[in-house]
Parts: sequence; C-alpha cells; structure tokens
Amino acid sequence: MKKGILLSILLVLALVIGACGESPAEKAAKTPQGKFVQAIKNGANVPDQSTYTTSFAVNDIQMASTDSSAQQLGILKDIKFTITSSTDKKADKAEAKLNVTSTNNLFPISIDLDVLADTKTGNTYIPLKTIVQPDESLLSYLDQVTGGMWSKLNTQYPDLKNKYISTEELTSSLTGESETDTAVDTKKFEAASKNLNKKTTKLLNNYFNSLDQERFKEAKDGTVTVTLKNADFANLCTDFAKLMDDEKVKADFKVLVESQGSESVTDFDTTYTELQSSLKDAAKELKENKNTTIEMKVSLKSGKDNTLDTLTLKTKVEETSDKNAPESISFTIKTKAEEFVPIDDFPTKDQIISSEELNKIITEFTTQMYGGMDLTGSNY
Repeated sequence: MKKGILLSILLVLALVIGACGESPAEKAAKTPQGKFVQAIKNGANVPDQSTYTTSFAVNDIQMASTDSSAQQLGILKDIKFTITSSTDKKADKAEAKLNVTSTNNLFPISIDLDVLADTKTGNTYIPLKTIVQPDESLLSYLDQVTGGMWSKLNTQYPDLKNKYISTEELTSSLTGESETDTAVDTKKFEAASKNLNKKTTKLLNNYFNSLDQERFKEAKDGTVTVTLKNADFANLCTDFAKLMDDEKVKADFKVLVESQGSESVTDFDTTYTELQSSLKDAAKELKENKNTTIEMKVSLKSGKDNTLDTLTLKTKVEETSDKNAPESISFTIKTKAEEFVPIDDFPTKDQIISSEELNKIITEFTTQMYGGMDLTGSNY
C-alpha cells in the first residue's frame, strides 16, 4: 500500500516537473495566437497533389439611393465566383475550373471556364466546349449581342467544341507574333517564388506574433480567428514597403515579372519604386483617413500533415464622409482544401486550334454577325 502511494506521488511529481520544463515557445505554440501563426506557416506546405476551392461572394452593399450606379452594383450581391484549382507537381500540371453564377433577375447567367496549365513550359490550354456551348442563360445573352450568331457556332463549326486554344496560339493570333523563343527558366522562377513566399510568411508571422494574445479566439473545431482593422493594414503596408528595400527581394520580384513576358513591364525599376511608394501612401491614408474604415475577420484552420485546411476572410469597408448616407460593402473570400481531383490530359497537337484557323473563324463570324445586323443610323 505504501509502495503504491509512493509511486503515485513520484508520478505526480514527474508530471509537474515535465510541465515546468516546457519552454515558453512550446507554451506559446499551444495558444490560439500560436496556432494561428502555425496555420500561416502550414499554408506554404502544399502537397505534391492538391485541390483547393476558393469562393467569393458580396454579402451586402449599402449606397446612397441617389447614386446612379447603385442598381448596377447591387447586382453583385447575387453573383457568386468559385474557382477549383488542382496541382500535380510531379506531373508539372495544373487545372483551374472557374464558375460565375448570377441569380439576379436582370442578369441571370452561369459561366464555366476551364484552364489547363503546363507548369513546366508555362503554356496554358482552354477547352472551347464551354465557350461554344455555354449555359442556356448565357447563350441567350450572347445571342442578343451577336444577332443570334452564337447559336450557329456549333452548326457552322461542329468540330470546334472538341478543340483547345493555347496561349501560344492565342498570342500569335492577337498580335501576329509568336511567343518569345526564350522559355521561362522554371528553376529560377520557382526559386524566386519560394524566396518571396518565405520572406512574406516570416513578415506575417512576426506581425501576428507581435499582437496582443487576447485578440485571437479559438473555436471548438480548431479554427482560430483574429480581426484586423485600419491600423493593422497600415502597419502591414509599412512592413511590406520596408521589405522591398531588400535587394534580394527586388531581384526575385523582377524574375516573377519578367516571366510574364518582356512587354509586361517596360521599366521595372520605375514600376518597383512606384509600387513601394504606393504602399507607403496607403499606410499614411489608412492612419489619417477617419472616414474610411476596414474590418477583416481572418479565420484559419490547419489540416492534416501540417497543411492548410481552411482560410476565410470576411471583410467590410465603410465610407462615412456623408454622415447622412454612409456607404459600405462587405464580402467573404473562402479557400478550402479538398480531396485531390485528377487533372485532365493535355490536348494533342491535332486538338489545338491554330492561329490561322482561329483568325479565319473570327473573321467569318464577325462578317456574318455584322452582315445580319441592321446598322442603319450607327457609326459602323
């Protein structure tokens, strides 16, 4: 009996000593704030095969009734944007499926767009099926603006729905020039992206670690939330502007810009300086302007294997310059990890429409469209 009591006392002492031996960092990591920061880090840990769904929706818009654009902007409340993106790092493939749906009576449409990407070469492919065979609501709208020509695409070009257009051919068709022969240095691009992500994550970690612990709240499901306001965004803008002083950051940023093509930025140094200045100006404006308030509720939840499960941003921007007619908009952006969706195969050479064939179809389509329209009294 005495041995049992002694062993029990020793066990309790061992547990107490073990708890006392926990480092401050280990204790901090178990707090809602620590879990939030860890979730940010986990966001950079994307599996080799991953699928994420991101949605955007406007929750509410408040505008002065006298504003001529109030009705048009009000339609945004009835429009939902969803994009499901899959990435297969080992196969150098990615796919994004976009859906835009409007339930507004004035503009009831549903748009689907699918994009395949070769992450090794940077070339992308767009299947023409959803373009030539759109949802009936969208088809009705397209027929209105094309004099009924859109419905004739399938009959005049029956094989078009089985074709793909590539960015390479699209560039050639629109500009009359082929893409640059100098391919993007994939390894250099990936290294630059990794460096910038690492430094950005560190900046965010440091900022959120500097906040009062009481600002972080944890739900029963493990979701941790913090609300950011004007002062937070001002401070973050200032921090990012300072980060841009780093010459290595500038060099990595230049790699990303140049990967978009030589014509994307004609004077990188000037553009970079202007971007940095705009961040500083934004920080000043956020601190001094008392009429515009921003409130963003950021919710993060980690998933399996130290990855991100869910990120939700609920934002409200309010303008109170006119005290009698305050204006505001609130919207929600949510990203959720999904079970991996296999990516479609790239189209074969025969399935890709050539720039010559595309130009011919566009010319014929335009000619027939305007030929069937009554342009009396117009400027055409």
